[in-house]
Amino acid sequence: MFGEDAIAQQLAEARSQLDVVRQTQQDHQVPPVTVEGAEGRIKLTLGSNGRVERFEFLEVRVLKEGTEFLEEELAKVVNAALDARAESLGHDTAAPDLEAIGEAVTKIQDQGIAQMRAMSTQISAVMKKLQGGA
Repeated sequence: MFGEDAIAQQLAEARSQLDVVRQTQQDHQVPPVTVEGAEGRIKLTLGSNGRVERFEFLEVRVLKEGTEFLEEELAKVVNAALDARAESLGHDTAAPDLEAIGEAVTKIQDQGIAQMRAMSTQISAVMKKLQGGA
C-alpha cells in the first residue's frame, strides 16, 4: 500500500520531469514568422507561440483598395504565415499543453495528499475504537 510520502514522491518526480520537458520545449521554440502580402504593403508576424503578434499596413494606400481586396490579401498573408510556421515545426501534430498537464498533476497531488490525510485520520479513529479507546 502506498503511503502519503510515496505518492507525494511519485508526483513530485512527474512534476520535475514535466519541468524538464517544458524547459526543453522553450529552448527549441519556433522563431517568429514574418510574411508580406499585397505586393509588400501588408506585413504579418506570428510570434513563437503561433499567435498573431503584429499586423502592419506598410502603405496606408492599401486601405483604400476596398474591403474585398483587403479580405483576400489578409487571408493570403495569414495562411502564408501559418504555412511557414508549420514548415518550421517539421510536423503537423499539436504539441501537448504542458502547462495544463503540470496544473493537473499539481491538483492530483494536492487532492491525493489531502485524501490520504483524511483517510489516515479516520483509520486512526477506528483503530482507537477497536482497541477500546473512546
